[in-house]
Amino acid sequence: MRLPALNHLLGAVRSLARAERIRVLGSSALLASFPELGEAGGPLELSFDADLLIEPCDEQLAAMLHEAVGEGSLFAQRTGYNADILRPEISATLPPGWKTRLVKLGESDAVTALSPEDLIVVKLRAGRAKDLELCRALICRQLVAATVVRQRLEQTPLDEREIRPVYERLRAVSSE
Repeated sequence: MRLPALNHLLGAVRSLARAERIRVLGSSALLASFPELGEAGGPLELSFDADLLIEPCDEQLAAMLHEAVGEGSLFAQRTGYNADILRPEISATLPPGWKTRLVKLGESDAVTALSPEDLIVVKLRAGRAKDLELCRALICRQLVAATVVRQRLEQTPLDEREIRPVYERLRAVSSE
């Protein structure tokens, strides 16, 4: 996804939701810090969705937004990109202090994105191949420091079963 596409999508969501805040939490959050990642040859070039946390948002609004700009919507068919509307419970999976590190997206303080390091923590926890490739690309391009990611991981409460795999993933993507 390119930054203009993300901005277009956010504009549509803002018009529909009249939300106090919109937070971009998925891979598209990287465009706030590194817009070039969505350009040709970048790791987000083939990303076509944005994970959005709308505040406030109830189930009725989430359903309306999904119908309007979600996967399979007319908006998505016409533009080629869509929004995944997240539920507030998702914030429990984010590193402590994530709200203090949000990156402003555009002119308004109402639209922010997850910091790159916090996003990598989320991706390492998910552990999907595409997520790990993105982590590797960010670290190899020196856009994110593995030491900072390790610090965020150390501050993040992890389930006992995920501690070892998450740190092994970090070693694998950062060649530590």
